[in-house]
Amino acid sequence: MKKLITVALGLLMLSACAFTEDSIPVHYTAPANLELVQGASDVTLEVVGQDGRVANRDRISSKKNGYGMETARILAANDVVAEVANAVRTELQSLGFTIGEGGIHVVIETQTFYNDFKTGFWSGDAVAEVAFMLTATKPDGTLVYSRAYRAVGMNKDIMMASGDNAAPALEEALREAVRQVVQDKALQAALLAAK
Repeated sequence: MKKLITVALGLLMLSACAFTEDSIPVHYTAPANLELVQGASDVTLEVVGQDGRVANRDRISSKKNGYGMETARILAANDVVAEVANAVRTELQSLGFTIGEGGIHVVIETQTFYNDFKTGFWSGDAVAEVAFMLTATKPDGTLVYSRAYRAVGMNKDIMMASGDNAAPALEEALREAVRQVVQDKALQAALLAAK
């Protein structure tokens, strides 16, 4: 009888966790050794972030029970809009561009920053999407460049739909989206031509 009560209490505590909100930090990790863009140091960029999310502004994921039903919000412990803008700023600076005021105005508008848990028979997956629009304009408002970037990140074979399992998928999606910016030769050419 004691075992049965212990198991029942354990299951009750485990299910109670599904109904409490999580708050997790999501951070960008920069890759090492980016190749400098020739002439980039002559171009000054002012990078700012904007929140363009039309859905899920109050959360970055939701916990789910075994039936796939949402049970509680998963919140970001840090400002994800600022994190996306800072990640792009960091990589543009790593490419050799000068970061400061009065130059080309680069707006990073976060459109999606969300993880969805996909439930399976024995385990599930955390599938995250990060999407943002980059718009660069001269001080007089002339458009220099505009492009949307989107990436997906995954954390496979997880047992619980929790914040700790959502964070790696979101961080991977953020890394992949910012990698697209780094590899965008058309962006680099437009910024160099606009100086």
